[in-house]
Amino acid sequence: MTRAIGGRRNENVSEFDAALIGCAALDEEALARPWTWRGRQTDVRYALYRTLEDAQEAHVRASAGEHPESRRILALAQHAFGALRGLVAGLPGALLDKTPRAGEWPLRETLSHMLAVEQRYALQTRYAVDRADGEPIRIPEDRLPPTAPTNVGGEIEAILARLTEARAETNRWLGDVAPAAMTRPAVWAGYDVDVRFRLHRFAAHVVEHTIQCEKTLLALGWRQTEGRRIARRLAAVIGEVEGLGAVADAREVEARLAERLASVRL
Repeated sequence: MTRAIGGRRNENVSEFDAALIGCAALDEEALARPWTWRGRQTDVRYALYRTLEDAQEAHVRASAGEHPESRRILALAQHAFGALRGLVAGLPGALLDKTPRAGEWPLRETLSHMLAVEQRYALQTRYAVDRADGEPIRIPEDRLPPTAPTNVGGEIEAILARLTEARAETNRWLGDVAPAAMTRPAVWAGYDVDVRFRLHRFAAHVVEHTIQCEKTLLALGWRQTEGRRIARRLAAVIGEVEGLGAVADAREVEARLAERLASVRL
């Protein structure tokens, strides 16, 4: 769906990403402005925290259900991806290709690496689950995308869309791994591991490189607004709700955020 961002039309921006970008524009002054809830005046800041509370309620409901272990593990990766999404949504294009220091990756290269590793991890882990006992434990290299990725082009919205698709594919492939398959042998970075270990690598890798993105942005002199800080935590909880399979609940909370932002007059 097309959204107007910063005066331009962009077909890669979902309603939720547009709402995250709206949150990111809220500084302390904007957050202190009035907002009405249940007939009483509070402030815009609470509009965001009220939505976080909605997300927490949805998470409690979703986490109380019966879920395969693999889905619960991958929900942690979706939580981590939500935090990344909140960090980079709406970033100016000029920041994507600036090198923070000599020899360090710009944001585009870090995000491209995250995409390539997400795809490789998914293929490697699915192979470990599905391979016949007589097949090699390590997936043949020619069945994997390159280790060194080609940088993903376009603005941040296009990059996020690619990452969102890759995460969704991982969840589809590996969200319902049978309990007996969780201990099947696998290989990671030369270590003998199992499928359970490989599943936990998804979230850890996203967290690792989200921190790298934070360090890059800090080195470039970019600072998060308070609104973005709140939105990151909200996006992380919504991500975990979605990762647990409660997609309708996740979309409902996203819609509430968009509605509440639309009701704010700044």
